[in-house]
Amino acid sequence: MNEIPKRFETFFTVFCGNRDFLKRNDFTRDRDLTLKTLLYSFIVDASSGFRFGTLRLLQFMWLENCFPGRHEGPPSEEAYRRACLKIPLEMVIEAATESHRQARSDKDELYNGMRVTIVDGSRCIIPRTNETIEACGLGSGTAGDAYYPQIQLEGFLDLASGTFSDMNFDNGVPRERQLMIGHAEKNKEFTLYISDAGFNGMAHIFMLARTGHNVLMELKMGKLAEDFRKSRKRSEIIEVTLTRVHLLNYPEHGHLAGTKFKVRLVRTIGTNKLRSRVLITTLLDEKLYEWFDLARLYLQRWRIELAFRHLKSQIRIEHIKKTSLPRIRQLLWAAIIFYNLAASIRNKLKRPKLFPEQEKVKIFCFSFILDMSKHFLSAAIFPQWGQKLRLQRCVKAMRDCWFLYEPWRIRPKICQFPSSVFTRCKSTQREEEFRRCEAVKEDMVLLGIAYGMISPKREKAA
Repeated sequence: MNEIPKRFETFFTVFCGNRDFLKRNDFTRDRDLTLKTLLYSFIVDASSGFRFGTLRLLQFMWLENCFPGRHEGPPSEEAYRRACLKIPLEMVIEAATESHRQARSDKDELYNGMRVTIVDGSRCIIPRTNETIEACGLGSGTAGDAYYPQIQLEGFLDLASGTFSDMNFDNGVPRERQLMIGHAEKNKEFTLYISDAGFNGMAHIFMLARTGHNVLMELKMGKLAEDFRKSRKRSEIIEVTLTRVHLLNYPEHGHLAGTKFKVRLVRTIGTNKLRSRVLITTLLDEKLYEWFDLARLYLQRWRIELAFRHLKSQIRIEHIKKTSLPRIRQLLWAAIIFYNLAASIRNKLKRPKLFPEQEKVKIFCFSFILDMSKHFLSAAIFPQWGQKLRLQRCVKAMRDCWFLYEPWRIRPKICQFPSSVFTRCKSTQREEEFRRCEAVKEDMVLLGIAYGMISPKREKAA
């Protein structure tokens, strides 16, 4: 238990160091506000679900003795805003990277020497101002959000630590696949990238393989996927020739047309109602990288969907009320820092597994851990009398808040991912979701048994 606040204290010490660059004349009162205190205010705002206004946030921090020295009250709102805008965005990004580095361990589970990273994107609605509209444009209008600007979230989730190693907040330019390749070019650790079919493209796979890393993703529906599915093979190595059509999204690499390279196709387990998926990967050794292990690894892609769910539904990144785009970006990164710090607490209780868990395994509630994490933050930065007993009670509560994991349990998507505050789910859509889930429930249980996540005894009992 004592390691958790010490880990947070190490994070703030390593990151902040002696960067107390804010001077006294930045505030209306005679007060020094350090970088550590400002960064803490960002994380407090994220941990509260962005429910605090600026004045209430300052009053809360003053009551928590977050400001150095003794004064009659907190600084003014305008003085605090000016101080926040002086913090470069790169510095907050560096703090997010440090929070991921602190969550890693030498005991992290790797896949044949490779660190597994899950990649996915999502849309996030931000406040409507002239600055945000000019930078990001308005929404697509397909979900009732055309009145609000949208920003693109591109997440890189480390499967071994359950934390975001990187995140990109952009307006969709450059494209998602280019962001993934850019991350791979900077990544110095041997990595297997897992992504959905939205990142597909033979040129994309070839470009990523040139970085020295590997990729595993679903092959889009097409003649190649259909022919392989009809062959009934589980694994096959094929040779692909790049054409000009493949390179349309990479005009600067048009000279690569005619290049040949090898990829491997993998067919997952399916049922009568649920067709098997066709995966494509650059891992060619069929003995070292068995098709069954690759299929089970791809099942873990849902973890990044759950991470986005926590960011949107619990941390409420769509509820940021700031009007300045730099402040919005600062708080978006603060949400990532808070998520990573909470994940480091969860890792002390139970670290994520590389492959999917089996049924009846005890899983600690991450939503409850997110709620309790703010107490560990306060203890790490501003230790008070009686704090140790308080944290012991928090850890005991976290250990007591668990559920038995039920793989392949079917819940309508509307229930799993609550709709945005800017959209509404109509009753007809809700009924359709329930109907579709009931239709495939039995087949999903069969898949759970086939992948070894559900005991066959359950099927006999049914």
